[in-house]
Amino acid sequence: MQNMHGRTAGFTLLELLIVITIVGLLATVALPGYQQSVLIGGRSEGRALLLQVAANQERYYSDHHTYSGNADPLVSPAVVVLNSESGLYRVSVASCPDGGIQHCFIATATPTGRQLADTCQTLTVTQTGRKGATGGTAEECWR
Repeated sequence: MQNMHGRTAGFTLLELLIVITIVGLLATVALPGYQQSVLIGGRSEGRALLLQVAANQERYYSDHHTYSGNADPLVSPAVVVLNSESGLYRVSVASCPDGGIQHCFIATATPTGRQLADTCQTLTVTQTGRKGATGGTAEECWR
């Protein structure tokens, strides 16, 4: 098909190759940043569940004068391990290494599925509210 100037309308092979090259470069630069943002966003799900578990432990302690080894001791039957809403984390509770569950707990959120690619491998919180992480610093993983 010719336009009114007598030239054929359409794209040349060179123009098409230039566009494909530009799109490829943009994808190469943008995709890793996007994937990292998705992992950081998923981490917030683990942090939220971990803080909820810690709050439930404190409620349980106020009634029973001991912490529980269950992630959700307030329901019946008690739940040993909780999964986050999207299934990105599993949260469990254990006694502290230097004390029994009666006076000390550490709740740990462990990533699952696609969240395993995150640099922050586990998130933790204790009965004192002390936050920790493996794979990265606590400050980095809890922000």
